[in-house]
Amino acid sequence: MAVEMIIWLVTGKCNLNCIHCYASRFRGLEAMSLDDALRFIEEISDYGVEHVALTGGEPLLRRDLKEIIKAIGDHGMSCNMSTNLTCLNRELAEFLGRYDVYLYVSLDGSRPETYERIRGHGNWGRFMRGIKLLKEYGVSFSTVMAVCKYNYMETKDYVRLAEKIGAESSCIIPVLPVGRAKENDVAPSREETIRSVKLLEEACNELGYNGLIWCYMPAELLIDSPYIYVTGGCRTDKVIDVDPAGNLLLCDTLDYRIANVRDGFTNALREYYSDELVKRVMNPRLPEPCRSCRLRDICMGGCYARSLLFKGTLDPPDPYCPLVSKVE
Repeated sequence: MAVEMIIWLVTGKCNLNCIHCYASRFRGLEAMSLDDALRFIEEISDYGVEHVALTGGEPLLRRDLKEIIKAIGDHGMSCNMSTNLTCLNRELAEFLGRYDVYLYVSLDGSRPETYERIRGHGNWGRFMRGIKLLKEYGVSFSTVMAVCKYNYMETKDYVRLAEKIGAESSCIIPVLPVGRAKENDVAPSREETIRSVKLLEEACNELGYNGLIWCYMPAELLIDSPYIYVTGGCRTDKVIDVDPAGNLLLCDTLDYRIANVRDGFTNALREYYSDELVKRVMNPRLPEPCRSCRLRDICMGGCYARSLLFKGTLDPPDPYCPLVSKVE
């Protein structure tokens, strides 16, 4: 097995209460201590992990965040971080620039009204102040829009705004019905998700600007653009999600905790890869239309979390695949 990237929820705490948050499930979970975190960083570096993606909750709320980022860099690994940006200050902005941390900043809409409907009143201004600090201290960033029922129709204007404020690219990711998103019934339908993808494509083609689609590999079947990159790989051994307490997760949107790094990363990894659910995810039995699809070797049936949440099974195909309706 060859894990290349760790997606690490370094804290479950957050200063916002967004209506679509899947990570609200982690708010009461006690995070690893700094000593445990530093040991974890050393172990994943020794194993050969190349990249660490910090997320949460809101990572900027972690008081020892600087020590964690510094340790990641000192062990030769690259680092990015997802943040809502609303509690960024000059000291943190300067530090992030100095340690070359790439940011993915949450921008859930093209208008203040839409953004604040999702992320709370008054936070648009805080977000934009954070953007100014990033630009002042030379911190590179991309925007991320979590696509939901309230913003999918704004995707084109969202891309234009991302380009205007200096983001290197604009990313979208479909919301799953987990946590507060399930409570508030805001996950987009397949049709709304597809519409968002097509609007992203239109905007990126018009601007000659880069767009990314996260966690929706079947989107490759919808687009024809040199500016858009679709990411996935969740059915491979290259990426692992780790929660604040050090649990290795089947997916950070699902409540399947398989092993814990307190027992050592290598031991936890051995237990992880021995788990029957992990084996099932990584070795899917591809039905039609997956078996005949040109994406079969990279998509591998698409998002298994979406399959479980909508169909009650981890098995392919992704229920949001545009080909599925043709065989049902």
